[in-house]
Parts: sequence; structure tokens; C-alpha cells
Amino acid sequence: MGRLVTLFLLAPFVAIAEEVSFSRDVMAVLSKAGCNGGACHGNQNGKGGFRLSLWGEKPASDFKALRSGGRVNIDEPAASKVLLKPTLQVKHEGKKRFDMGSAEYRILLGWIRAGASGSSDDTPQLESVSVSPEVAMLTAPGNSLALRVTATFSDGEQLDVTRWAVYETSNLIAKVTPAGVVEFAQPGETTVFVRYLSGRASMRAGMIRPHTDYRWSGPAPANTIDKHVFFKLKQFRENPAEACDDATFIRRACLDITGTLPDPVEAKAFVEDDDPGKRARLIDRLLASPEYAEFWALKWADLLRVEEKTLDAKGVEMFHNWIREGLAAGKPLDLFAREVLSSTGSTYGNPPTNFYRALRIPVDRAEAVAQVFLGSRLKCARCHDHPFEDVRQDDYYRFAALFDGIDYEIIENKRKDGFDKHQFRGEQKVKLVALDKLDPKKILKHPRTQQPPKPGLLDRDAPSLGSFNARLEEMAKWVTSHPNFARVQANRIWFHMTGRALIEPVDDVRDTNPASNPALMDALERELRENGHDPRHLIRLIANSNTYQFSAEPRGGTAGSEENFARATVRRHPAEVILDAAHRSLDGPIEFGDPHKSKRSVGMPGVESVHLSRNPGHGERFLKLFGKPPRLTNSDAERNDDTTLAQVFELTGGETVNRLLRQDNNRIGRQIRGGNGNAEIVDTLYWAILTRAPSASERTAMLRHLAAAGNRRGALEDVAWGLLNAKEFMLRR
Repeated sequence: MGRLVTLFLLAPFVAIAEEVSFSRDVMAVLSKAGCNGGACHGNQNGKGGFRLSLWGEKPASDFKALRSGGRVNIDEPAASKVLLKPTLQVKHEGKKRFDMGSAEYRILLGWIRAGASGSSDDTPQLESVSVSPEVAMLTAPGNSLALRVTATFSDGEQLDVTRWAVYETSNLIAKVTPAGVVEFAQPGETTVFVRYLSGRASMRAGMIRPHTDYRWSGPAPANTIDKHVFFKLKQFRENPAEACDDATFIRRACLDITGTLPDPVEAKAFVEDDDPGKRARLIDRLLASPEYAEFWALKWADLLRVEEKTLDAKGVEMFHNWIREGLAAGKPLDLFAREVLSSTGSTYGNPPTNFYRALRIPVDRAEAVAQVFLGSRLKCARCHDHPFEDVRQDDYYRFAALFDGIDYEIIENKRKDGFDKHQFRGEQKVKLVALDKLDPKKILKHPRTQQPPKPGLLDRDAPSLGSFNARLEEMAKWVTSHPNFARVQANRIWFHMTGRALIEPVDDVRDTNPASNPALMDALERELRENGHDPRHLIRLIANSNTYQFSAEPRGGTAGSEENFARATVRRHPAEVILDAAHRSLDGPIEFGDPHKSKRSVGMPGVESVHLSRNPGHGERFLKLFGKPPRLTNSDAERNDDTTLAQVFELTGGETVNRLLRQDNNRIGRQIRGGNGNAEIVDTLYWAILTRAPSASERTAMLRHLAAAGNRRGALEDVAWGLLNAKEFMLRR
């Protein structure tokens, strides 16, 4: 067992110049001062003609860079540029990085005085970095926490490197001093990311509100989700909101599970039903509906790049149908993933092969597989060792080489634009080709060695591939058995059901990015894995929890935070849901430029009519404006659910809503022709658009407006217009 010592650099002076190690001490100074950051000399192009490796990933090349260009002056060490510039003794665009006489200054000066030598081959290498405590919760008046960072080297030595670690926080409620002290500006929770040399670690810290008279007033847990959520709420001395009412619940559950507004007659009957088991029955009915499969197929189609430019319309339709049918049949997510990842053959005969049809080069395939199915964002490792994950550049290219040798037999291509080489119209066959049969100019090469890397799995400790010809099957099996597979899928489902992921971003699952509620994240992952990777099981579990059924309104104005799931998250609905809900509420058809695609925008297989059509319909323009993604990446982040001023203009004066309101045979027209009175029509519109009855004051105001109007139809359109523009319609509640 290694001994724990305090790094000598903390002493007032460097006692023996020979003790300064370039790889350990000088590299730590460069990182601590920010010299090798991406905004400084660690930029891929460097700064001011001086380039360092990002965050010190390549000490050998950094040593050469420091010893060139007159940056080190052996004869007159204090005149070295590496000392003059960061202390502003001479002009430095990077501003002041440390003071003369500081520990950083003394280390560099001592290194130069000793001859500015590099590290020898037998220099102990960093093996790991740990931070303590791993989790800490503070209560007022104490609002700071001292961290301790320990580095373990290959010779067994353990060093306290707290002073030389670099710290970042996940939000602005806290900061970390250079000495490793976490200081909170306000109550809340943050993740502290710690970096020392090539090592990474993280911890989670929180500051609890000082409620001395706190008493828990929430319900008893309904299932394992509530147990973990309630434990954290009690820890932070927060109380949850009241349970949402039945009208809110049926609207929320229908939109979250199926992307569809409830029928107003069914919604009213649900509210009037006194059976305590009605919510559970509703959830089961929604999960068994065709709309469930269609809505969640939309989410997977976004991730798997189901778009027409590279797949063509027939390929898009077949791939989308395959996804939807698999979800409807209850196909487990691990089987779904294996079929996608190992697929070869005709893009028409074997629809999941379209996944590789959209990804034409090995590095894109590797990055997409890792991000969608493992929650690992590999792209940084394409150019250098990953700054946040334990993924080296060598690991990246070994994994990418596994996807080399995927080629395409183009059976037919009737592209519309003969100059667009990325456009395909016709059947293709995805096939595996032996590497020795590939065009040498197309074989993937490692940028550093310029040699083809040996294909292998992303885990460098994993065994070698058993058969290169069966590499896709081996890779698919490894991916779906990886701990992160169930974790990222569970996190994704939780995000879609609650509006807030436990791990943010959704597809960035790594040790240095812990969940906001680690115990809950572990429980969700376990539930998904132990129940056959059945998404319906996890959705059902979430929807039946008290946590999911909390109101968005704070209890007495003082409920806990959305971050801890003490109340429902308020968010804007996706573009397709809003458009479909508007037309369903007024019972009018959507006007698509390509009517053969779908009668519902949620069920639209691809995105061509929205993003590539030269003559889009009103529905397509609406979807693009409200953030339907073009599906050019394999990321959850491509969809944009932000609210913009242009969306306000579209809703208040745009042609889509106005045409819907004016349709002769919509819900308003049929109510008038049916001889219904104003009060009945107002009630119907409220239930159809907002899934609730109007309040007494709302009913009075609406009836007064209708009574004073000279044009009854126009006045009723005004009522519907106001409800469609209400926050209550646009936002999840």
C-alpha cells in the first residue's frame, strides 16, 4: 500500500532543485495557470506561435515546445519567457497567470536552474486521482468546504495535490478557490469537476436551506422512485407540492406517453370517475395504444437520423415503421439496439441497416454508437485524449477502426441533384468488406502514426475481437451488456417523462458527470435492466409514482425545487405535439404539403417536407419554427424546445392557427350547427383545448364577450384563439 505524503511544492521554497519533475510538477503548473487550456496555448492552433497539448495530455511534446523559441534561458533562468510573460514582466496577451515569488514561479525557476530536463523513462506515472469527500452537504452558517485531492502514482506513492488540481463547477451557485475550497453563494447543489495532470475525478456538494422548524409533509412513497426522491427532499429540507388534480394528470400522462391530447369527453369522464385505481388503468391503456409506439418512435427517429437526404423516402418510411412496430410489439431495448448495430443487407429488405446508410465514415459511426447507446461523447478524442472521460485517442481510433470496412452497394440512385454527392434516391446494400479489399486511400488511419489502427472495442481492457467478420455482432453484444447502456436509456426515458434528466446532458454519462440523484439513477438503471430492458416497465413505474403526479404549483407557494423533483417540471411541448394538439382540440385536419406522409405530425416518418421541401405547407413551416430537428446528428440536444418571439407571432397571427380557426367544419362550426348554446360551447372548448372546465370567472368573461359580439362565429373563434395562445396550452403542467 502506498504512503500518503504532502507534495513538497506546498513548502515555502523548493529545497532541492533536482526534486522538480517535469511530468509531475512543471506540467501541473502549466495546467493550474491555465496555459494549456483550450482558450490559451492548448488550442489546436496554439497562441502566439506557442502550442501546448490540451490540458497537458502529451508531456513529451510540451517539453519540446517549452525548450524551443527561447522560452527557456538556461544561462539566465529569470529571463526565461515562461517566467516573464505569465508574471507580466513583459507583454502577455494571456494576462497575468501568477506572481513573482509564487509557488508556480519558484517551481519553473527551480526547474530551469537545474537544467530544464525532461522526465526519464522510469519516472512514476500517474495512475489515478481521487477527491474527498465524494459527497458533502453543508448547512448554514457553514457555506464552504475544503476538498482534498490525492494522486496515486505507479510506484505506489500517494501525493496530496489539492493545491495543484484544477477545479470547475457545474453551475454558478458555488465556486472553488485555487486552494480547493468550495464556497457557496446560495443554497443548492453543484458538481465539482477535478483535474490533475491526466487524472479526472468529481464530487457533489450541496448547501441546505436553514429550515430549523422543518417537518416532512409529503405523502408515503408509492414505489422505489418516491423513496429516493423523498430521501433527498428530506435531506434538503424541502416539501413536495400537492398531487395534481385529475384533469391535469390525464392531460400530462396523455401528452408525455402518447404525445396526444385526451379526448374531451373521455377526459371529463375520467375526472368524474371516483375509482382510486383509475390513474393506473389510464397509464396501462396509454402504453397499450398505437399512439404510444408512434410517439416514442419519433424520439428514436430523431436519434437514429431517419431523414430523406441520405436514406431516401422509402428507406425513411421502412426504417420508421420498423422502429414503431418494434415498440408496439414490446421489443426490448437491448434487442432493438443489437439489431440496429449488427445490421447489414438491403436498406429496403432489412430496415435497421439504414442506421449505417446515414453514417458514411468510420469515425461518425463510432461517435454515433457511443453517444446514442452508451451516453459517451467521444468526439473530443478524435483529435486528442478526451478531457472529461478515460478515453484516449488510441482508444477512439481502435473503436472507429471496428466500423471500417462497412461499404455500400448502390443498387439504384435517382438523385434529384446530380451535383449533390450526399443525396441518395434508391436501394442500397450495406455490407462488410475485408480491410485488404478496401481502397488504400479510404482506410482509416490514426492521425499520429498514419497507420491503420487495429480494430477493437472501446474498452481497452476488453478482449480482442474473436472474429473480424463478425465484429458488428460482437460490438453490439458488448454495447448492450455495458453498464452505461441501461443507464443512458433509463436517463433518457426519465427525461422524456419528467422534463428534466438526472444526468445532464442526457447523452453524457460518465463518472465525472454524476447524476443529481445518484441513488435514483441507480434504481432506474436496475429496474430497466432487471425487467428485460422493457421501456414500458420503466414508463409505467415513473407514471405511477407520486413524484410524477405532483402538481407544478408550489404547496402554499413554498414547495421544493424542480431540480429535486419536488414539483412537476414546466416545459414547452415539442413542435409536433403542439401542432397535433391544436388540430385535435378543434378537430380539424393538418395541412401538410406532403399529405401522404402522415395525418399526424407525430407520426411523420422523416423530415424532408419540413427542412428540404421547396414548397412546404403551413404544418411543415410550423414544425420547423417550433424546433423539429433536421436529424443531422445523433444527439438528444439537436431538438430545440426553446421559446422564441417568432413562435409568438406564429401563434397569435400566423396562418396555421388562423386557418384552423376558420375551417367551416371544425369543432366550433359543428357546435354551432348542432344548436348548442354559448355556455355549452365554452365548456366544450375548454375541455377540448385545456382539458378542464372553465372557472366561474372565466365562464362569466367568455359569455359576456359572446353576448356583446355582433358575429357569434367570430367571437367563438376569439375564445378558441385565446385558449390556444394560453401558457396552459403550450406548456406541460
